[in-house]
Amino acid sequence: MKTKAFFSLIAIAMISFACGNDGGGDEQPDPCATPVVISVTSNINATAGQSDGAFTVSATGGSGGFEFSVDGGSFQTSGTFTDLAAGTYTVTARGTSGCSNTLQVTIDENAVVQVSFAADVLPILETRCATSGCHVAGGNAPFAINGFSDAQPRAARFKVRVAGRTMPPAGATALTDAQINNIVAWVDGGAQDN
Repeated sequence: MKTKAFFSLIAIAMISFACGNDGGGDEQPDPCATPVVISVTSNINATAGQSDGAFTVSATGGSGGFEFSVDGGSFQTSGTFTDLAAGTYTVTARGTSGCSNTLQVTIDENAVVQVSFAADVLPILETRCATSGCHVAGGNAPFAINGFSDAQPRAARFKVRVAGRTMPPAGATALTDAQINNIVAWVDGGAQDN
């Protein structure tokens, strides 16, 4: 009898063990079994001393439906963060079931571009602006450009006009991106007579 009872207890224990581990119990699948992976899809450096850097991240894994946060700030549905100074940022991606991960993203700083008025800006103004019918004596423009003393007081306006591609006016050959960048860098550098 004792042997029969002993084998009966062993059989009950084996059945209990098998039923508890066959996945048919109350256990739910782990929503975080697939780890959250964060990827940087774009990264724009900041201008020296400015907060104009940006980056965009995306996430996969977990349970999807991600929202993003930088440095412990509020979560947002977009993975794009703008107006950033140079530095390292901690991005958190969190899925709808709470699965999350973090990634360090670094925004570098572009060096200050040194632009010379005499070597870089004046030749552009002389060949593209101080032309017949425009910024010359008797031209259609409200002032002539004959050198630094004419350009420096109007530097901020030049920057706005060339960056907005409204100078030179319609019908004239447009400035190249490099020419626009030189004028903008000269103005941003203090519009110096260098």
